[in-house]
Amino acid sequence: MKSMTPILAMAAGMWAACALAATSSSDPKMAGKPMRIVLIGASIGQEWNLPDLSKRSRISGYEFEALQAWQFDKSEKVDETLMRPARKFRLTPSYFKGLLQEPPRPADVVILKECSSYFPDDLPRDRKQALMEQWVRQVGDKHIKVMIATVVPVTKDRAAQDRGKQESVLGYNDWVRDYARINGIVLLDLEAALRTDSRERYLRDDLASGDGSHLNRKAYDILDGVMTQALCRLAPDTCLQVRASAK
Repeated sequence: MKSMTPILAMAAGMWAACALAATSSSDPKMAGKPMRIVLIGASIGQEWNLPDLSKRSRISGYEFEALQAWQFDKSEKVDETLMRPARKFRLTPSYFKGLLQEPPRPADVVILKECSSYFPDDLPRDRKQALMEQWVRQVGDKHIKVMIATVVPVTKDRAAQDRGKQESVLGYNDWVRDYARINGIVLLDLEAALRTDSRERYLRDDLASGDGSHLNRKAYDILDGVMTQALCRLAPDTCLQVRASAK
């Protein structure tokens, strides 16, 4: 029996090493990798230039990515994000070119965001809410952290041109806030950061790009801070980096 002791010890050591390796590969902190934040949205997410946010805000430990779905229903992008590092098959040159590159990194955080372009539209309000609830469940089932965002409102002039748009955006935002609060989900409150006041709640004119809906660089600079503070709430151990960036 004594002769088995070294063998058992070696087996135990190998098991521990394998377990540590598995844990390290699934935990970005232990693996020394930055936290991967994937925002699923549309035009505002695209123009935000999130990949450079860490550099602009002088913070470390984060890696940002923005994906676009040009409709309210983001189901396809959510599915593709959650299947990483696998890719959804498409019979396109870009798909086969991608096979020669590194697979997409799985997300550590998924941010679900909509744009005012999809308010109002053919999707009824209860269907929009059901979709958001579905996506939150899907992300949670993969043990990935989730944030949900309010929709950026439009300016007063733009609201006058598109009857019903501002009202439908604000109604959706009110629901998003309640849903996030009730379910303990971190809220990325873009509306509150960019609105005129808490009563009329229009997008500030000085933050609009000209069409009353999209944003200028000044607005995105504000949203950089909103994002880092939201991440601080989501993962409190990152607050040190966030506070350091403000010095």
